[in-house]
Amino acid sequence: MTQGSPRIAVVSGTSSGIGAAVAEAFLERGYTVVGLSRRGNPGLAERGGYIDRNADLRDATAVDQAIASVPGAAEHGVKAVVLNAGYSPDPVDLPKLPWETVADTYTTNVATALNLVQATCHLLKQAGGGSLTFVGASLANGYRPERFAYAASKAAMTTLMRACSVEFAGDGIVSNEVRPGPVATAMTMAGLDSAVNEQVLRAINKGFDTDWLKSPRTVAEWIATIAEFPSNGPTGQVFNYSRKVL
Repeated sequence: MTQGSPRIAVVSGTSSGIGAAVAEAFLERGYTVVGLSRRGNPGLAERGGYIDRNADLRDATAVDQAIASVPGAAEHGVKAVVLNAGYSPDPVDLPKLPWETVADTYTTNVATALNLVQATCHLLKQAGGGSLTFVGASLANGYRPERFAYAASKAAMTTLMRACSVEFAGDGIVSNEVRPGPVATAMTMAGLDSAVNEQVLRAINKGFDTDWLKSPRTVAEWIATIAEFPSNGPTGQVFNYSRKVL
């Protein structure tokens, strides 16, 4: 990557929630942002510097094609990849949980991450190094048995993150995970279809003594900052913003 080359960030799951907020944070930091999702984000697509790519990230070929179509990526490489796309099924009592639900959740969450790592690792190397930042979950510790399907997939992503930290250690690529804890998105707050302002969040946290409910914007700033760690910075680490013990 030469001086003056564009800094490219790739973010998955940008149609809404944390992914969309992370894309915004990178745009504000001067990056060209490639957003990957099945539904796309028409609002972000109108922003200068944002490249919207619709792709089913469970399909490795679709991911490869989406990344290959990004102008400048082959020439300049990619500096940051945020692995945010994910799916959380409804809670099910563990004795009644069908294996099909577990397998589908694992495929949706882990395969999407692995596909994106494999599609971008050579571009991170080409840029002279960069970062892989995984959006994890404290539920990976397994303390909610009715959420086992989701927890197992997130635990596997932590293992993938640490495997990446070793695999790419000599390439100047750092790999870390952010566990944001509860975030005010449609995934955690049923029926939510718009942003919740900070005043409302403070009232919720005070009134219901929750595990620190946060806005996507707040979490996005943490993720973007960790994604900008230098090549000799922390790697293989879990940054826990939940109040749950790791």
